[in-house]
Amino acid sequence: MNKTKLLTIAVIGLLLINLATLALMFFKQGPQHPDRPPRGEGPKKIIIERLHFDAEQQKQYELIITDHRSKMQQLNKNSRQLHDELYSLLTNNTINTVKADSIILTISQNQKALDNLNFDHFQKIKAICKDKQLEDFNAMVQDLTHLFAPHGGPPK
Repeated sequence: MNKTKLLTIAVIGLLLINLATLALMFFKQGPQHPDRPPRGEGPKKIIIERLHFDAEQQKQYELIITDHRSKMQQLNKNSRQLHDELYSLLTNNTINTVKADSIILTISQNQKALDNLNFDHFQKIKAICKDKQLEDFNAMVQDLTHLFAPHGGPPK
């Protein structure tokens, strides 16, 4: 067997291994967290189920969600723009540390606004709970960081 045939077989073999790896990653879904709904259903379903919202509460909750999402989108957009602006300073030969500090301060203020918005969001959810649901709400509060963490959740 000459070197060209051997090299061709090796390249084809590596290509097949790569394709198989990509297919495995693409089609395999990791284990589902027991408190999380299937992908795409998100926190809304978790809150409705854990707090046992009735139809009227679900309507109120939907309005709370709509308001929260629009404000979150704007704050997240601001965050991306601020980070882009900050990292674009790295392309200059001399970095303006005063400008960088100013942008970092604005990023921290934006993050504070995000945290305030989320806190306010849960206060509004608590406000629509009936007395018998407050115990469930308090239990859910203990799990907030785990329930609504980005995919993969926090490190174990």
